[in-house]
Amino acid sequence: MEDTHSFGPVVNQATRILILGSHPGVPSLRKQQYYGNPGNAFWRVVFNALEIPDPVDYQERLETLQAHGIGLWDVYATAQREGSLDHKIKNPTLNDFETVLKGIPIKLIIANGKTAYKEIIKHPVFQSYEVVSVLSTSGLNNGREKERMEQWTQAIRSGLN
Repeated sequence: MEDTHSFGPVVNQATRILILGSHPGVPSLRKQQYYGNPGNAFWRVVFNALEIPDPVDYQERLETLQAHGIGLWDVYATAQREGSLDHKIKNPTLNDFETVLKGIPIKLIIANGKTAYKEIIKHPVFQSYEVVSVLSTSGLNNGREKERMEQWTQAIRSGLN
């Protein structure tokens, strides 16, 4: 099994909220896009919380998030994984948070799921940030849509206020 690599951070000097997932799954790696699995509710959930239409085009999605002070990244830079489930991640290496986050006025870190949250709370660089764990946007949680939508909406709105 070979290493897969996460995507670069989507952040700029206006980023106030950083959403961290674990590591891209197979469909995302194929598309070379964050949350590229059509069964993942990420884009729908985030744009619903922002109360704006989803631009659908990937580049426009990223630009719209950045225009609203939201950044994206993953906790793992590299990992080995058969399939897309987080519990199958092996030999992960962490992204270089210290370098990338230096000087960015992040107010809130949103952990997209338990795996990301468990890594974030162990990492010393995040001790000076408010960190919120929300239900993963993975298709595995589609049966908990109402609860997930409430958690994401509350987290995003609190980070933007």
